[in-house]
Amino acid sequence: MKKYDAIIIGFGKGGKTLAADLANHGWNVAVVERSTGMYGGTCINIGCIPTKALVHYAQVTGYRRPSTFEQYAEEFKQAILAKEKLTSLLREKNFKNLDDRETVTVYTGEASFRSPYEIVVKTDHQYRSHDDYSYDKRYRG
Repeated sequence: MKKYDAIIIGFGKGGKTLAADLANHGWNVAVVERSTGMYGGTCINIGCIPTKALVHYAQVTGYRRPSTFEQYAEEFKQAILAKEKLTSLLREKNFKNLDDRETVTVYTGEASFRSPYEIVVKTDHQYRSHDDYSYDKRYRG
């Protein structure tokens, strides 16, 4: 069983911020996120940022005033590609910001509690595996 000072379930704004803060204070931290497509959380991947990017591209398309359906379709296609590039960049940056730290380990899988101080992480690779992790400190701000 691997031991950590803290295990954080979720790689969103709260999880990544807490993990970085604890690592800065010398804690050995594990972060568990269910999906590689959600590193950084909802805002970066499917919420605020992609929505604002698509609104921006729609406004730009309005200024260009495409004259045919095909031109509109191409503008839409380019907007989706640009949004995907942006979210991918931010997701990668958020992942590296934690994973590059010596005292942080990022796991991709589904976490569940075995006891108040132990979790089990189920991961899907080529086979189904289960890993056990425990922590023994309590964060006291």
